[in-house]
Amino acid sequence: MAIKTTERKRNGKKVTKEQPYTERGIYTSIAIEGFRLFDSLKLEGFSRVNLLFGPNNCGKTSLLEALYIHACGLNFTPPKILTLLARQPQLTGALDFGEKVKGFFRDTSSLPYTFNISAKIIGDPTNYTATSGFEPSPELADLDPRTLGKAQILERVLEDQTIDLQLIDSFQTISQVSVQPKLIGIWETQFGNKKEKYDLTYLPSNTKGFSPFKLGAIHDILAHRRKKTEITVFSHLKRYEILHEFTEEMKNAFPEVRDIDMIPYPDATQGPVVVKTDDNRILPLYLFGDGLRRWFYLLGNMMVYQKALHLIEEIDATLHPNAQGKLSRLLVEYAGKYDNQLFITSHSIEFADNFFKALYGENGFIAKDEEDPVRVITLRPSEDRKEIAVWSLTGREAYESRIHYNLELR
Repeated sequence: MAIKTTERKRNGKKVTKEQPYTERGIYTSIAIEGFRLFDSLKLEGFSRVNLLFGPNNCGKTSLLEALYIHACGLNFTPPKILTLLARQPQLTGALDFGEKVKGFFRDTSSLPYTFNISAKIIGDPTNYTATSGFEPSPELADLDPRTLGKAQILERVLEDQTIDLQLIDSFQTISQVSVQPKLIGIWETQFGNKKEKYDLTYLPSNTKGFSPFKLGAIHDILAHRRKKTEITVFSHLKRYEILHEFTEEMKNAFPEVRDIDMIPYPDATQGPVVVKTDDNRILPLYLFGDGLRRWFYLLGNMMVYQKALHLIEEIDATLHPNAQGKLSRLLVEYAGKYDNQLFITSHSIEFADNFFKALYGENGFIAKDEEDPVRVITLRPSEDRKEIAVWSLTGREAYESRIHYNLELR
């Protein structure tokens, strides 16, 4: 199964060209087998903005990770960093790394471990399937002797390397040390009819780069606290000349904001992103609360990364209820304006009510006769947690059900 192609003529001959990921539409469905806690899960009827509810450990975050892995195509390094290591970025050793890799797979009773993620894109009948497999090395036998002791002898020569080590996005740097990487195993990804293998090593981390299936960004709860992300967002807003527009929207939610800037220090080092306040103070963005910083991060990324899949974990975290409605309106507006698709998780019924009111209430901007851009999906695990029940509503249906029946969406 090949990635969708287009045909054109050159000198009278047909030339086939892969469709660029920026031209692919939004996801309409996903089917997951053997990933994280999912034996099997199929969801259909996605819209431009998808709000995910459900109790703890029902699979909301795992669904975001599955969508991100699919969007990455043959790329494994971004999912390794942003899904495998995001839940606990600090590594204590090779076995810790191996345990994290093993955590991707629902069934680890036989080798190799595998999972499948398939999805469809609007206007395209093709079912795009990504299959990932992992063959652990004998180095991991202590982790699970009954299974890993059966691992094949993987013949790889790994030489000592002297490098400036970055502990795989854990924000701890070790300068210029000699290390012999330890082979964890072989990771193989197949997307359509293309395959790629990776040597997974515990430091240093090897990387390969491929064009993604679709541009995607996953936003965890604490991503807005990273200094690099603040500077990256500001840089792109400035470069694309949309900083003024962004600042005006921010003022509506946070009246104390007069301007956003980045000012170098007098010793010529780079300064942080700063906020100029209405009382003429200049304060680093990191001195403000998580609500303002997360607003800057989320909406800035939506304006910068367009025609993209944005996966937002716990949207209600850090935001005061007074700001939730304004953010909700902008998320939906920006999704349409910048051709983005959103998948958003939440536990908060208060956020849901603020979200619906901003979109469908008395002063909402989505009329009854308009096509509804929102889908509300609730995941419900069975008592033995072996099955996940799924039910979904349009955004307006969920809003009216909350008003008339006080429907519990969580």
